[in-house]
Amino acid sequence: MIKVKEYSSQDLIQLRKKLDLNQSEFWQAINVTQSGGSRYESGRKVPDQVLILVELVHERKLDLSTPTKRLKLISR
Repeated sequence: MIKVKEYSSQDLIQLRKKLDLNQSEFWQAINVTQSGGSRYESGRKVPDQVLILVELVHERKLDLSTPTKRLKLISR
């Protein structure tokens, strides 16, 4: 079982700003719309799957930008 790191809405905003990304850039990297990300940053509950992607992509720097890289992740 994967341990999901908890992020508050303020944690998400701080991480995005630390990475110097706007909402679109930050959320598109994990396939979430800007409007969806804005709702999460405003306090709406973030699904565990999204929290896992935030950690993998933005904190651990996992590159999911190409289909080949996503396929390698899935097939592990």
